[in-house]
Amino acid sequence: MTTEISEEQRDLLLQNLVIPPRPSILDELEALRADPESTLQQVSDLIASDPALSIAMLKAANSPVVGQGRKIRSVTQAINLLGINNVASLISGLVLRTRLTQDAPLAIEQFWEQAVQMAMITRTLSEQIGQVPDETQSYALFHGCGIAIMLMRYPGYPRTLQLMEMATDDKVCKVEQQLHGTHHAVVGYLVARVWNMPEHFARAILLQYEPQALSAGPDALLDYDGRMMVAVTRAALHVWRTATPGREDPGWAERRSAVLNYLGMDDVEFEDWCDHMHQHMGGA
Repeated sequence: MTTEISEEQRDLLLQNLVIPPRPSILDELEALRADPESTLQQVSDLIASDPALSIAMLKAANSPVVGQGRKIRSVTQAINLLGINNVASLISGLVLRTRLTQDAPLAIEQFWEQAVQMAMITRTLSEQIGQVPDETQSYALFHGCGIAIMLMRYPGYPRTLQLMEMATDDKVCKVEQQLHGTHHAVVGYLVARVWNMPEHFARAILLQYEPQALSAGPDALLDYDGRMMVAVTRAALHVWRTATPGREDPGWAERRSAVLNYLGMDDVEFEDWCDHMHQHMGGA
């Protein structure tokens, strides 16, 4: 798997793939966060001004992992439940969802439903282990965004997704590369760059499947925040994949040790936490 892309490859992909421009609402939200005089109501009003984003936010707040039976009916309630920092972390992924899901195939909506679930699982795991970058939830939503772009671009991609779900982590991108000439980690990296996401965030998307992605030291592929985002999100994927009894996670065996070591959790602690999360998810 290629870990870097040339400018020529980047330009060619950008010509062939439709990547929506960075929405202005992200800049408006950042301005509110940076303003000490801003209020929670202003943030709520900004999100409520975008109907599709409001719906996506309510879906996130009402996910089984977070809602736990409570019905959240307004953006203000969602912000109060999730917290302003969590909301801000989720917005970029939710905005991308709203820009790509309109008049889109059912497979894209299903993909985003999984992404929201994983972001919520990531939130609870972040609270469990502490010392997690603020961007981790956003990364959990955003890291697979290349899949959504490729679903829009390639008619046969749903079948590719089925093959990817049966593959180990080191084979996932090879399946896509063979069938489509590129893979979603590269596409996701380009989306993050077009949207002016931090470079370490974008590189964590690009290198998430690399066997050495979680290795530290002078030759590390990612910085600490990048490694932590990859580790937490991969653990969340395992929880999501195994929530349905009998469903397997083909890549977990080869990544379990590196992920848990980086998270500072042992097998028993992690399995207990997985069981706890599965109970909250109701086997969904």
